[in-house]
Amino acid sequence: MIIGIGGVSRAGKSTLAEKLKVHLEKAGKSVEVFCQDEYVKPKISIPKVQGVPDWERPSTIKWDSLTNDVQKSEADVKIVEGLFSFYPASLRVKYDAKLFIEIDKDVFLGRKSKDKRWDEEPEWYAEHVWRSYMKYGQKKGDKSEYLDISGEAQYDPKKILEAIAS
Repeated sequence: MIIGIGGVSRAGKSTLAEKLKVHLEKAGKSVEVFCQDEYVKPKISIPKVQGVPDWERPSTIKWDSLTNDVQKSEADVKIVEGLFSFYPASLRVKYDAKLFIEIDKDVFLGRKSKDKRWDEEPEWYAEHVWRSYMKYGQKKGDKSEYLDISGEAQYDPKKILEAIAS
């Protein structure tokens, strides 16, 4: 099984992937999580926006490497998570389940303002991330194939797994 998890930055994609992994491993499944951020091209090849590397484009991801790693994995369950996880059709069509985590813009901006993982980002960059999400990070294809999850509320990973298994 291959599960795709998408949504804007700071929505909870990595957290959901890890919670699903824990539940699946307790059920005896082997699980491998593929984080899109681990497949970013070298900084030198990233285009710039206002002098800052523009990580917020699908073209910054090494899609062939990600797709090959997912295909080569022998795990029972493979989870692919990232802002652009539904962007390339070549990967999207491989998903057995598509989970989309939604948060509103104000929640995103609040969470992003507390995000200290990266070098100091200019104030305008959060708005740039949101615009990129709206342009590239949305559900693609048949929207009825997606399970929508609120990234603003508590959810039960076990119930999510039950929903995608049925």
